[in-house]
Amino acid sequence: MNKLMAILPVVCLLFLRPVWAGSGQAGTSTPDKVHTALRAIATGTPAEEAADSLDAPSRRLLDNWLTQNAQCLNNVKPSPLKDLPWGTSTLRPATASDPARLHLLVFDWHASGKLIAYGLTGPVRRAYLLSKPDQSLPIEKTPRSLILTVPKEPPDPLATVVVLELEGDPQVTPLAIRSSPDDKILLHARDVIVHGHTVRYEPEPHKNTVGYWMQPADWVRWPFIITTPGSYTVDIEQGCGKGHGGSTVHFLCNAQTLKVVVQDTGHFQNFVTRRIGRLKFDRPGEYTLEVRPQNKTNVAVMDLRSVTLTPAEKDER
Repeated sequence: MNKLMAILPVVCLLFLRPVWAGSGQAGTSTPDKVHTALRAIATGTPAEEAADSLDAPSRRLLDNWLTQNAQCLNNVKPSPLKDLPWGTSTLRPATASDPARLHLLVFDWHASGKLIAYGLTGPVRRAYLLSKPDQSLPIEKTPRSLILTVPKEPPDPLATVVVLELEGDPQVTPLAIRSSPDDKILLHARDVIVHGHTVRYEPEPHKNTVGYWMQPADWVRWPFIITTPGSYTVDIEQGCGKGHGGSTVHFLCNAQTLKVVVQDTGHFQNFVTRRIGRLKFDRPGEYTLEVRPQNKTNVAVMDLRSVTLTPAEKDER
């Protein structure tokens, strides 16, 4: 039997080194094509069907990977985790003899050696690499996520599988940020979702910021909920080291773009509050604010501690 036919959807976190990513656009390299197929398999598409559209090199790469990691794809269901910027995941439900397992499939391995399972808040018995089940990985829990300490380099240069053994069923917390009673929305660095290789939330008290923005291709986002439609002013709390200002950054939301030139504040942790414009929302609902650098003039783009949306009418009183 073809190896692909024997594989069913899985619960895995697969991690990929950026060097594999080519231009970063899905489908532009052989690993990208394999990742697309793995995403499909993880959400329920039969492996043979997911592989049908692959060229010969991509199919061989997928076939070899599945041979080595078959156990993370058998007898699984789609994962309840939805915000996984590094890849995808699957869930193997608990049995009478084994706990439930999440297998995390992450295609972008972060340089910090930290892997964040956004929204996962329930108890986890232990975590380990699929290739090294006897070596547990350190776990840190936050109110909104689970943070794993992983090797700085991925053991598998295509996709490394991390396994989470759960206590009971997976418990997932919604990540969309709600407004305060006065309809203000605070998008703080501690709640950010990171896309990229170096940018990260830096929790040290003197930082408490999105930082280490060394690669302009890295970007971040916040999901949030608008309850009162209307126009909102947008203020950012931004810092930038001496001589490092001048990068252009786009703040995108609801088909609107606010273009910002980063201000040199003398030090990356010397934060200033800047009003960068307004965003309009015609109806209540969930939205996403993306922050995407367009270039980098020096070593790093900026530090970003927060973005605050304030109803324009209240802000003008």
